[in-house]
Amino acid sequence: MVAVGGAALVAVFALLRWGGVFDDRKLVIGVLNHAMVAEEALDGFKSSLSAQGYAEGGRVTYHYRGPVTGPALEAEAERLAGLKPDLFLTLSTPAAKAGFAVAKVTGTPLVFAPASDPMAIGLVESLGRPGRNATGVTFGIQEPVRLQWLKTMLPGLRAVLVPHNPDDASPQVSLAKIRPVAADLGIRLDLAHARNVAELDAALAGMAPDVGAVFVPVDAFVASQVPRLLLATLSRGIPLTTPHRGGVVEGAFMSYGLDMKALGGQGARLAAQVFGGVPAGDLPVETAEFRLVVNMETAGRLGIEVPDHILRQAELIRGTRGGDGR
Repeated sequence: MVAVGGAALVAVFALLRWGGVFDDRKLVIGVLNHAMVAEEALDGFKSSLSAQGYAEGGRVTYHYRGPVTGPALEAEAERLAGLKPDLFLTLSTPAAKAGFAVAKVTGTPLVFAPASDPMAIGLVESLGRPGRNATGVTFGIQEPVRLQWLKTMLPGLRAVLVPHNPDDASPQVSLAKIRPVAADLGIRLDLAHARNVAELDAALAGMAPDVGAVFVPVDAFVASQVPRLLLATLSRGIPLTTPHRGGVVEGAFMSYGLDMKALGGQGARLAAQVFGGVPAGDLPVETAEFRLVVNMETAGRLGIEVPDHILRQAELIRGTRGGDGR
């Protein structure tokens, strides 16, 4: 009887340990990032994971060398794989593709936060049951709605500059979505390649005189260049719109898009379940929420009067990062 009772206690303890209770394992997370804009997602991930009992420097160690691009991204993925992490965390679509290429070989679970269209790029088999030892956060159809909001606030808008990295799949998806909407709204899209800072500067310098706004698609590199974009747009007296809230905090006029910090928190909740023993491929891919955000200080500088009915629906930023930020 005592033996049976002891065996039962051992079994219960094993189950609790498998589920994360009494588990004092030291966990390693390899972080792969493609662009500075995703740093905010990493902050949100760390904060949320810590709140769930996985604090950095305690139960969790992060290996992260900052944003890397091009061939260096694949090399960094290989380096991280050599450290034998318990989890890959990838920030942006290019990082997810590079990380998954090594994770599927090593059998390491992967959480992407975010990735655009993860089924199309082969990360998951389906959003509801991803399989392939990967899950994470994606986003829906935001870009056409953002363009419609921009046109509503700027009724006279006839042309926008769209700088984008042609080597990144995410902006290609964005462009496919906004082309028909732009045609319906009577807006000309001036597409300009921006693989690097030199190409971005050339695109901004070569803007047509009738361009009334710069529209940054879901593009990790270009979205990381908000200060540079603001120098060009504010000097011309035209607004900048970005795909993420952080861009508006930095000074862009408006966004209908992602809150990267909140998105990182979503990824952390998935990671905590993986650490608790749930296979990553069994966790449905989550969709990030979008919000309309307007920078009132920038609107004032540009002389844009935003209608009250729009202001009532938006989060209003009253300043820029470095000021009050709200």
